[in-house]
Amino acid sequence: MEISPSVESGFLDVNGTRFYYEVTGKGEPLLLIHGFNLDTRLWDDQVEDFSQTYKVIRFDIRGFGRTPATEIPFTLYDDTQAVLQALGVEQAHVVGLSFGGMVAVEFALAYPEMVKSLSLVSSGLMGHPRSEQRIRDTERFQEICQKGTREEAVEMTIQMWFDGPGYPANEAAGKARERYRVMTEHAFSLPEFGKGLSVLSPPPNERLEEIHVPTLVIAGDRDYPDFLQIADVLAERIPGAQKIVIEGSAHIPPMDQPELFNRVLLSFLEQHT
Repeated sequence: MEISPSVESGFLDVNGTRFYYEVTGKGEPLLLIHGFNLDTRLWDDQVEDFSQTYKVIRFDIRGFGRTPATEIPFTLYDDTQAVLQALGVEQAHVVGLSFGGMVAVEFALAYPEMVKSLSLVSSGLMGHPRSEQRIRDTERFQEICQKGTREEAVEMTIQMWFDGPGYPANEAAGKARERYRVMTEHAFSLPEFGKGLSVLSPPPNERLEEIHVPTLVIAGDRDYPDFLQIADVLAERIPGAQKIVIEGSAHIPPMDQPELFNRVLLSFLEQHT
């Protein structure tokens, strides 16, 4: 009978705020960075599997989950470095989803010595144009935010990102879909994100060729077209990067297809551990 690894959790007072964090397991450090309007709970279906081999670290980005927003200037790559440093981590495998993928790329460029491998899941890329479908859906979402209810806005967020644009509700992943709803509802109750935020300069979309660590790019075939295009750009411009498209998955593969996602990521990590 396997015994679930113990979880260390708490708050780290660094960079002018209190970062909520969790550490599970032993081994080489594996950092999981969540996406926009999400938090550490995104990775609930990964921690048990990954912590059998790795020291799994996850934290709430400033202004999300249980980490308070601030009004002071900050960068997300410096926040990430500060969290790892406070935990005594010198180098980690880094995984980021969506907005978290953008954070992971910034971190890999700002602190290359701290990144052992890089996994970018449904990652965004600053400067990449949005698809017409995403523009239409975003306009509809903004209209709901102005004239509709919070419940309607939450439901459209779920349809756009968890179910996938134009696809029916993903009832097969019902428990994960509900967890996504809970995280989204919480995020909608928080102050607007971004006050004081600065991004890396020169921007990452001009510097992808500078990344020289093993890199895996993962996309879902039910995601918006621009994210599939971004996956192509990342795979083409990051030297030696591998790309995998998960069929039947939308923007959140760790939640809508956790078993397959875990196998894909663990297989990649084992090659570089």
